[in-house]
Amino acid sequence: MDEKDRGGGDEAQGGTRSELSGASRDVVHLRYRVAEAYWLITLGHAQRAAGEAEASLESYQRSAALHRRLGDPSREALAWQGAGEAYREAGRSDEAAAFLRRAAASHRDLGDAWHDALALDALATTLAEADPGTARQHWAEARRLLAGHDDPRAARVRAGIERRLADPPTR
Repeated sequence: MDEKDRGGGDEAQGGTRSELSGASRDVVHLRYRVAEAYWLITLGHAQRAAGEAEASLESYQRSAALHRRLGDPSREALAWQGAGEAYREAGRSDEAAAFLRRAAASHRDLGDAWHDALALDALATTLAEADPGTARQHWAEARRLLAGHDDPRAARVRAGIERRLADPPTR
């Protein structure tokens, strides 16, 4: 069987090359989108650390949208969590609580106890003055979720939660 009988030849080869080239461009584009979505969360964190909470919202929300399109609900929830913390820092508590609830629910649905605990801690901090009872419930749940983690960061987060539970804000 020669090349023409197998559907080969210059024309078929050219089509295959074109398809591979297109697929290669798609992979490169996807790889850039994944990197962009990932680094937008880091940019949001840096913007918040520099006191630019409002500016970080665009980074977090763009990251969340990209992760949704890429099918990565875990990182999408991390972007929501960052946005929630940025809203809190910008004094927009209602929006902060909504984003943090969404992040915590997503982490919980994914079985990610560590990030669920961090989101609940941030949510409790957001609600502490307006609704201390609900804040205490969220801190208690975060503390329970962190019980299985014994690394230094978990110990610091737990200690902070313990302090807030021992001396909660009053209305």
